Amino acid sequence: MSARHATALVARREITERIREKSFLVSTVLNIVIIVAVVIVIAIIGGGDTRYVVGYTSETEAAVVESAATAARGVDIEIEAREVTAAQANAELEDGSLDAVVTGGEIRSVDEPPDDLLALLQFANREVRAAEALRQAGVGEQEAQAALAPPPLDVATLEPVDPEEDAKAGIAFFTVLILYGQLLTYGYWVSSGVVEEKASRVVEVVLSTIKPAHLLAGKVIGLGVLGLANLLLTAIVGLAVAQATGAVEVDGDLLTAALLALVWFIVGYAFYACAFACAGALVPRQEELQSSMTPLTMTILIAFFVSFAVNNDPDGTLAHVTAFIPMTAPLTMPPRIITGDASTWEIIASFAVTIGAALLLIPLAARIYSAGILRTGSALKLREAWRASRA
Repeated sequence: MSARHATALVARREITERIREKSFLVSTVLNIVIIVAVVIVIAIIGGGDTRYVVGYTSETEAAVVESAATAARGVDIEIEAREVTAAQANAELEDGSLDAVVTGGEIRSVDEPPDDLLALLQFANREVRAAEALRQAGVGEQEAQAALAPPPLDVATLEPVDPEEDAKAGIAFFTVLILYGQLLTYGYWVSSGVVEEKASRVVEVVLSTIKPAHLLAGKVIGLGVLGLANLLLTAIVGLAVAQATGAVEVDGDLLTAALLALVWFIVGYAFYACAFACAGALVPRQEELQSSMTPLTMTILIAFFVSFAVNNDPDGTLAHVTAFIPMTAPLTMPPRIITGDASTWEIIASFAVTIGAALLLIPLAARIYSAGILRTGSALKLREAWRASRA
């Protein structure tokens, strides 16, 4: 049997067996639910302007509310002006129809009015009262308007401003969360699958027809394909919901960033999966697997927490350093790519370093796996497995 055919058979078996398990279905559904919930929350929070309904009881107060509504448009706030009688004002405040009422020289509300609404109404009141005073002093309407409403200051930034920065940051955070869960989940499946085969002695039958390296490759590739399919489905659903709700503009840049995040899962999985297989090969029973996996799970956990610090300062020293550490890059680079904080050269260099480390680890992992997969009895130490592989 050729190496390619043997690897393909093992990969097919892994895919078939895992698809039938409830844990795979739960993992897939959970990922989709999380990303859909995040997108919907982003759409609700950032998808529309803040809106207030403000009543007035006289023409002068109507001018105040209208002036506040005009100023509010510049800060993404909508104020709806509504004429009410003095008798209606309190009743509509109580039932929530109005957020505030300008009447009798005061701003009336059920509770303390929001700071932004209060500031807008106070500013508008000063403007209207000042305009009345200028007219009474004989200043023409155009001159009064020019004095009270000068052209606003232009805003200039040294760096381009992305209006969807907050939305992309939210998606980047949950991308890290999902990648962390995927690396741990599929890494554990690799380890537990190896131990199950050892405990049931199935591996002895399998290795009578194929080599250990081919068994390892098929197992890693099969579970990797499932993990990639899981993430791809999650990404497609998430982007579709984002487009439908208007939470984020799904353009070429965002699609490219999502594709690169999937590529980083492949690289990260390639780096960690072989190590998880070795962890499984070193122990004879499921009960001992947790201690064997601890160094790997701790490494991923540290990378996960480091990614939070990187997200807070995506252009800082820590972000640039962790981009070139194979253990952390799969969790720190995807969010920076989504938010546009990673340069092209850094993406390419980080990818090259991580894939290079994975390629170096694969043959080493294959030797340790080959030495430990048929050993039963007590757990092997890594040094013992390495010596046995050289014998």
